Amino acid sequence: MTSIRPAPAFLQGGGAMGERIRNFDWGSHPLGPPEDWPPALRMAMSLCLNSSFPTAIYWGPQFHLLYNDTWSEIPAEKHPAVLGLPAREAWSDIWDIVGPQFRHVFETGEGMALYEQMLPMVRGGRRTETWWNYSLTAIRDAEHGIAGIFNQGNDITAVVHARRARQAEIERWRELFRQAPAAVALLRGPNHVFEFANEAYLRLVAQRDVTGKPVAEAVPEVRAQGFLELLDGVYRSGEPYLGTGVKVKLQRRPDGPEEDCVLDFVYQPVHNAAGEVDAVLVLASDVTDRARAEAALRLSNWQLGEERARLAALIEAEQRARLGLRRLNETLEAHVNSRTAELTRALAAQNAVADRLRATFETDLIFQGFLDTHGTLLDANPASLAAIHRTREQVVGRPFWETEWFSATPGMGERMRAAVEAAARGETVRTHLRVNLPDGPRSFLFSVRPVVNARREIVGLVPEALEMEDPAAKAAAPATGLAGSQ
Repeated sequence: MTSIRPAPAFLQGGGAMGERIRNFDWGSHPLGPPEDWPPALRMAMSLCLNSSFPTAIYWGPQFHLLYNDTWSEIPAEKHPAVLGLPAREAWSDIWDIVGPQFRHVFETGEGMALYEQMLPMVRGGRRTETWWNYSLTAIRDAEHGIAGIFNQGNDITAVVHARRARQAEIERWRELFRQAPAAVALLRGPNHVFEFANEAYLRLVAQRDVTGKPVAEAVPEVRAQGFLELLDGVYRSGEPYLGTGVKVKLQRRPDGPEEDCVLDFVYQPVHNAAGEVDAVLVLASDVTDRARAEAALRLSNWQLGEERARLAALIEAEQRARLGLRRLNETLEAHVNSRTAELTRALAAQNAVADRLRATFETDLIFQGFLDTHGTLLDANPASLAAIHRTREQVVGRPFWETEWFSATPGMGERMRAAVEAAARGETVRTHLRVNLPDGPRSFLFSVRPVVNARREIVGLVPEALEMEDPAAKAAAPATGLAGSQ
């Protein structure tokens, strides 16, 4: 009776990959039976199998691949076929990038740590942009020669994409604020460094170059007026601060003296993805004219009282004074009300812009979306998603021409790709489409146009489609009822 030889102690444990390695036919492999593996490989293999961090070993001049459970997700559909393969075969899609790195470590013994390395891996049959943090460390044998490479790393693709999306969203809002009539600035970090200031804000501070500077350096006259303490309090507490009719001294002209002005302002904390305050949004309105009018009104009322007391015996003169002062009062009040209404409308306009943009995007009368300049879908409205029975998460991040709006219509993907490329060059493309959607063929008036910023740079593309009456569908539909009228 033949006894089964137990696996070596260094291969014990390791979950599913430990069992797979123990059951592998190493007798016909260049590495040979595990019992004959050199001590350095045994020690490295034991560390690899029992590590909770994604870990792989590339052994020998051919870099034969061994790895643990957590690393098995990295090769995706190539797992487990890559076990034991030379690295050149396992990573043929990215060998032009990682091959020189492996050879450098193997030939010099110098380890490497790479952060945010883009590796265009083939996944699901197509080349995909992936991002990684990983390290390569030489494994030395008993004679201190280099025998293999110890590799650990993790996938940060989602982090990179999320950062890109957040930056794109920030740029869209930055452009919106740039055009706002009220003064807007974004102060980043505990030192309140100017990251952004729109034209209205720059006019408030004499067109000073504030970007990249702390408030205390960019607008030094506010240091002694308590505004830095207010900003510190908002940053620490996360609670907004509202200032109404606040007197402040500002240098309103280059090289000019400080001038008295009156502001209405809001310090609004801005939270990052972790829920922490990392910036303060400043929204301010110069209400100096309104404050002066109110002061003039108060003075006028006082003078009116004095006049009444002094001219008490002269009824006719008193009546004439009252009439004149009442008219003055009405004029001043009308001016104050007009100015107040103007400022209120300016503040409301800023919020209305964002509301109108979102309301327009949420319409169910047309299909709308937003692409980056490479044609990757960044957003789509509910009406367009409903037409293909997909959620936003299922289509965002994909090339527009590969989505389900066009994939069931022969030749339509190439046509859409050409339209997107034309829009990315600055053209507006308009055409009629008939596409096969999950609920049947439908006809649309379609356009895709570029979106430009204030510097006339193309920052995105907007595809839109308005459904048209389909003659073929009309002929097949009943003559009456809702179906016939669609």
